[in-house]
Amino acid sequence: MTNSITPPEELARLQKIKAAKDRSRMDRQGNEKGLYVLFTGLGKGKTSGAMNLVYRHLAHDLRVAVVQFIKNDSAFPDGDRIMLEKLNAAGFPVSIDTLGGGFTWETQDPDRDRLMAEQAWEKALEFIADPEISLVVLDELHIALKKARLDLAPILAGIQSRPPHCHVVSTGRYAPQELIDAADLVTEMTRIKHPISAGIPAQIGIEY
Repeated sequence: MTNSITPPEELARLQKIKAAKDRSRMDRQGNEKGLYVLFTGLGKGKTSGAMNLVYRHLAHDLRVAVVQFIKNDSAFPDGDRIMLEKLNAAGFPVSIDTLGGGFTWETQDPDRDRLMAEQAWEKALEFIADPEISLVVLDELHIALKKARLDLAPILAGIQSRPPHCHVVSTGRYAPQELIDAADLVTEMTRIKHPISAGIPAQIGIEY
């Protein structure tokens, strides 16, 4: 076995990089703010990305609220909802409100769907304004907007008026450009392959 010794010039280069990184990190200190994070795109992982932020907040004992705009708590056993309910029962500072009526082709009642979406948004606004809540997740908000269940202007205004301590996350396909422009962090999930194309149905632990 040959022992390698890092050349002094390589050590000097690495030390220079570390010093620059340290200075950059120090320069950013004190600039913390409540972020607006947006996950969109046709690929999987939008709600999953939001839930990862939920778990990070809970790991630091920070209070979280999740509002689901489309999903229906009686339609299927949504694993995210079930897990957050279990965490809430165990004493973690998280709430989840599943306030959607399902997809329009299932509900067959667009007027009721719009009313439910409006009620979900009112609940979300209460959470955003709550000084004790650090993170508010608006799950499938973009779909509610796409299906004209909500008007964009008050949604944008509500997110932009969030207090300094509050992070807001919205998920769903077809995010409107106005929300993308307002967001601090935008991730688009790109669909390259999906098992549904091979006739494989949605499965517990993968899709829900």
